[in-house]
This record gives sequence, C-alpha cells and structure tokens, in this order.
Amino acid sequence: MIKLEHIKRNENTVTCDAYVEDCKTAMPLALDVSKKEFEKYDFPAGYEWCRSHIAHAKRRLLKMIETDNFEKECLIMWY
Repeated sequence: MIKLEHIKRNENTVTCDAYVEDCKTAMPLALDVSKKEFEKYDFPAGYEWCRSHIAHAKRRLLKMIETDNFEKECLIMWY
C-alpha cells in the first residue's frame, strides 16, 4: 500500500508526498514528466524494502498525466 498526498503538477514535474505501508514519515517524490522517471528520492529508515511501491505510484501518476485528471490524493493497494 502507498498513499500519495498533495499531488501537484508544475509544468514538467509532478510532485507529491508518499507514505509507504504504515510509515508516518512522508517521502517526497518528484516525477519528471518528459523522462517519465522520478528524481532521486530516499526511503524512510526501515522501509527500503518498499521499492515495488514506487512502481505503483509511478503508474498512477503517469495515468493522471495521460488523462489530465489529477487527484489531490490517492490510496494505491494491491495483492
């Protein structure tokens, strides 16, 4: 599970605060729209194993870009 909050698009960048699993510490993410890649980010201590969470967040943000339908926040869950 990953929760994205404060999702904003500023020209060629989409930014948000990401919360992985039960972590209370926000992880700032910035997606370069033209490259379709995140800028450098760091996981909160103890949550380094959450790499697949970032892939889910990237897919959701790219979908928002594609449809030009930005939510302010979203919760992404999978099995």
